[in-house]
Amino acid sequence: MMKAVIFDMDGVIVDTEPMNQQRVLQYIRQYNSSVKEKDLDVLVGRGSKETWDLIASLSGSGKSAEEMKEEFRFRWIPRYGGKTDYGKLFRPAVKEVLAYARRNGIRTAVASSTEYAKVKAILKEVGVFDSMDAVISGEDCSRPKPFPDVYLETAKRLGVSPEECLVIEDSTVGIEAAHRAGTFVAALVDNRFPFDRSRADIAIASIADAILLLDKEN
Repeated sequence: MMKAVIFDMDGVIVDTEPMNQQRVLQYIRQYNSSVKEKDLDVLVGRGSKETWDLIASLSGSGKSAEEMKEEFRFRWIPRYGGKTDYGKLFRPAVKEVLAYARRNGIRTAVASSTEYAKVKAILKEVGVFDSMDAVISGEDCSRPKPFPDVYLETAKRLGVSPEECLVIEDSTVGIEAAHRAGTFVAALVDNRFPFDRSRADIAIASIADAILLLDKEN
């Protein structure tokens, strides 16, 4: 029986992965023009520290990961990135799943690799923050995805076992993390990226399919 549904955020609740990838690609190309879009596929779903370590390495700039992170966020994005309208990137079917969960006594949560302040801001902007029983970020765990820590911590805070959780993920590292945690993993198909879905229990074409899964499992 499924007692909880847990969402990843980037790529699941909000379709941010293509935008994020393009921004990082243009930023890195200031230092290394040979970097290709496919070179950044390894970044998707990873924690902040690991992501910026990889970006620093790909750039060949000689700058530290922390220096590049600060430059990107506080100088490059304000100048070139523009303001993101997360409402336009929001997947409205998320609200259908949340409403179903609430009607049926199923707990709900977000488990994201992103920093908590950003997760909270985005969830509030799209109107689902208050619908979550728990919001867990990469800052809550010492080991990022693909380690299972974020999903184990989320299950703990929800008061359920990992086996009682349906997790909706999209990226290779996110799917791996949820699988290692022992949850039931639904991989949201996104053919724009070469994600490995082999560790998922099922592939879904839409977040709304989670309602069918919850009906079936319960």
